[in-house]
Amino acid sequence: MAVLRRSGLVQVFWISLGIAGCGGTEPSSNVRVRAELVRLPGASTSAPAYAAGPGRTASLVRPWSSQLAITSLRGPVMGILLKGPGRETIEVYRCTGALADDCLVELNGPALQDLLNTDPIVVAPGTYDRVTIEYCRAELKYHAYLTGSVSIGGTTYFTRTTGNLGTAGPAEPVPMLYNGCGSEYAISTPLVVTDTASIPVVLRMYFDVRDIAYAALGDPTTTSLRVPGCSPVTTVGLAPFVCAAYPTVAAVEGTTPPQVERYRVNGGATIGLMFEAGTDRFIGGYFRKYVVEDLAWNPGFMPDAFVESLTLNADGTYTLHQVGGATFPAFRRTTHSGTATGQSGSTFAYTAERLP
Repeated sequence: MAVLRRSGLVQVFWISLGIAGCGGTEPSSNVRVRAELVRLPGASTSAPAYAAGPGRTASLVRPWSSQLAITSLRGPVMGILLKGPGRETIEVYRCTGALADDCLVELNGPALQDLLNTDPIVVAPGTYDRVTIEYCRAELKYHAYLTGSVSIGGTTYFTRTTGNLGTAGPAEPVPMLYNGCGSEYAISTPLVVTDTASIPVVLRMYFDVRDIAYAALGDPTTTSLRVPGCSPVTTVGLAPFVCAAYPTVAAVEGTTPPQVERYRVNGGATIGLMFEAGTDRFIGGYFRKYVVEDLAWNPGFMPDAFVESLTLNADGTYTLHQVGGATFPAFRRTTHSGTATGQSGSTFAYTAERLP
């Protein structure tokens, strides 16, 4: 017996939220939905660590690196909410902890496995086109905790609980502060609950950890990399720091993972595009900083954001929009060069290399 019918396309979008509310009505069906948070396959780094070569010396031009080997990345998930047009919000996951730190989930866990271990929840019949992930509530801010190491200038540095980097191991969890308590995502093709079923419907939220974090030593040239999500938060002094991006989610029905394409833009940004398996239908994506030791960072735009939309053009190229940022009017799904427009409206040349 059919449970869900997939209706027409929905634009993928993301909204930074405060505390999300919940509906108070009891669902009047036997349809159960299980929300799962799933990491896509692939390492957090995409290139070997720096090695000295011709023309490079121990005197670093830029003491930073995206080759941060992550052993743990924990972030809070306090609740997961389903929403639809004209419908009450339905809670399909709720952490029992009172604070964000009581609800930490290991995001660097095994790939293609549910990281939440949720129970299925009965939902009312209707259409659901959005899912919200709550990270915190009354605090209005939260911490994620990264444990890892990085080699810069031939020295290995380890994350420290004090919010810094140190040369003495082992690595400790470094707290990184974020503002806002949730993110809302479109469900790739809205779910339309039409019938009862004996098995739960699975709603999976996939995310990619490729180039999700970077580290930098204390130096005037590295201050441009400090953003929310870095530790230590203070910009006073020249302390080393670690930063991590938000784990962008693509929400889809079922257990078939999406296909992921990754691109390196001007050597300073990583773009990840996720497509429904077996099709060219775009379902989510991200922009992230990427830095290489001893090389200046100048991608031409600020890459910290989600992909707002990816639209097919008549000539086979795509118009790629970054939320609140750059627009690539003729992006190709292969290695290519072109011209894009930054947030200020100025244009810049770029080369996008498709990564393995």
